[in-house]
Amino acid sequence: MLRRIESPIGAQLVVDGRTLLNFGGTSYLGLGAEPSMLEAGAQALRSQGATGTIPRHYGFATPANLDAEAAALEYFGVEAAIYFATGYLFGLVGMAGLASRFDVAILDESTHYNLRDGALAAGKPVQTFRHVDADDLARVLEREISAGNRPLVATDGMFPTFGTVPPLAEYARLLAPHAGWMLVDESHAFGVLGAGGRGAVEHHGVAGPLVVAGGSLGKAFGAYGGIAVGSTEAICDLWKSPASRGAASGMSSGAAMAAASMRFLRQHPERLATLRANARRLKTGLRQLGLAIVDSDGPVATFVHGTAATMQALQADLMVMGIYVIYSTYVGAGPEGAIRCAAFADHEPSDIDRLVEAISRLL
Repeated sequence: MLRRIESPIGAQLVVDGRTLLNFGGTSYLGLGAEPSMLEAGAQALRSQGATGTIPRHYGFATPANLDAEAAALEYFGVEAAIYFATGYLFGLVGMAGLASRFDVAILDESTHYNLRDGALAAGKPVQTFRHVDADDLARVLEREISAGNRPLVATDGMFPTFGTVPPLAEYARLLAPHAGWMLVDESHAFGVLGAGGRGAVEHHGVAGPLVVAGGSLGKAFGAYGGIAVGSTEAICDLWKSPASRGAASGMSSGAAMAAASMRFLRQHPERLATLRANARRLKTGLRQLGLAIVDSDGPVATFVHGTAATMQALQADLMVMGIYVIYSTYVGAGPEGAIRCAAFADHEPSDIDRLVEAISRLL
């Protein structure tokens, strides 16, 4: 049965006429109802229509798309950016765009579906390494490089289910002697990790000409569409990918909201500071209940407790109490699934305490 969401997604969520305290989803910076973003989207719709219909490679682009890319250059401090219709295209745009520059794609075994699909679209052999295991990556790299293959390593910047952050600095160290590429899906790390919220690449200090970061703008940024950032040479290659040439350029409102979001966050760094304080409070509270929570700077606090049935019952009981968390069977969740909670910047400390106290009563 599908429930009807009747409000912007944030700390408070109206579902079928009922207000819930929400710890589900990915509204990390609480921007779902930010007035400046909504107005930017509305203005773009009125002036430019819903979407551009002439592909970019014919020499046309909407002002909203160009502005989203300009805002990304400012926010991320990079040479070039490409805005596209949805974050899921990142794998297809990135892998196929860079296909002439690598011979084998090496993926974290738990990486997101879009990177797996992108590796297949690139038409290159695909190898995997154990989840966030730099030693196993080193073994795979040694084997492939010995065979004369140029590597591209692809991973999430923050994995969506448990919030695990991979050791990108170690990956970069392993790739450096071989001029290997690194493709990082920052969908859950953009706006969240790094001193300026620029993602896991910033968090680990691994930006460079052979690193391309990208992903969804619908998580922390609260907008719509996807973005990829990197060197001018790399982004030029991404523009030539079949997905870039063949997909619609995205909604004007989504691009305008993306630009407004990035500029809002540059002006309001306190949003990220509040998010991090809330995440620490949430993780500390759950750990005090004896629950194992991944140690990272991200806002995701996920735990496994008992069986799938036990966790489904816990989720249902919390819903009765007016609190929504996710029982997740998403990529990386494991055979029994997991309870996924996420802190948002618009949570009050009392909201987090209410969740922790409710879980303590139900365990």
